[in-house]
Amino acid sequence: MDVVVSPQLQAVGESIQIKVNAFTIEEGLHQAVILKFSYGKPDLQELRQLIPKQFDVKGYCNVGQLEYRHVLVRFDLFEDFVQVLSRSTGYVKSKGDEFFFRSFPWTIGFNPREETPKSVVWISFPDLPANFFAKKSLMSIASAVGKPLAVDKATQDRTRPSTARVKALLDLLAKHPKRVRINIVDKNSMKVVEHYQDIVHDNLPKYCTCFNHQGHDVKSCRWRMEKTNEEVASVVEIEGLGSIEKLEGDAREFLNA
Repeated sequence: MDVVVSPQLQAVGESIQIKVNAFTIEEGLHQAVILKFSYGKPDLQELRQLIPKQFDVKGYCNVGQLEYRHVLVRFDLFEDFVQVLSRSTGYVKSKGDEFFFRSFPWTIGFNPREETPKSVVWISFPDLPANFFAKKSLMSIASAVGKPLAVDKATQDRTRPSTARVKALLDLLAKHPKRVRINIVDKNSMKVVEHYQDIVHDNLPKYCTCFNHQGHDVKSCRWRMEKTNEEVASVVEIEGLGSIEKLEGDAREFLNA
């Protein structure tokens, strides 16, 4: 699958365009993270003190409870949003206890019974030409597969010219192209040169559409396999009853003969 990046380095084709409306921005939800606590959590007032300290938040963050297991955290600074969202799992320490959490981006239509298919993933561009290491170019190229968030330090400092890496927010249910086509335009001759760039997704999480859960796919879903086994057992039982009834009918016919 090829994804074309135009001369202005604006990704098209398989690009994922995430549109955030004015109300979402006004409420600060465009930079909001949901922390899901599966095995208990500190009380809300305590979390409001712990999260900024333990997550090294540089700006202001608003911490509120959506429902018992889900906490909504809105960040004023984009770097704080990216930093906390990048912690896919972690622990909040409180009074000698550690409370496990998983982080997800807030999305329109949030449902506490389901996990969003959006996830932060590192994308690598092996053997990327050195003239594309500028942040603006990298972000444009990465937008062909997701919403770019940041570049890693080695890419920013240009200490690893063999590979560029970008952190991006991806839709796990979308197609993930393995390369993009970049059109390079010579301003003097207006000649267009095409460059095919490979894309490597580092540790792409799986998503189960049966359970609406991150971490596994449909094939390995225990809930689906248990349900399938129950349905098979039910069918076998029904078929068995049918056989018994038929035998009983045959016996009655034999006795009446």
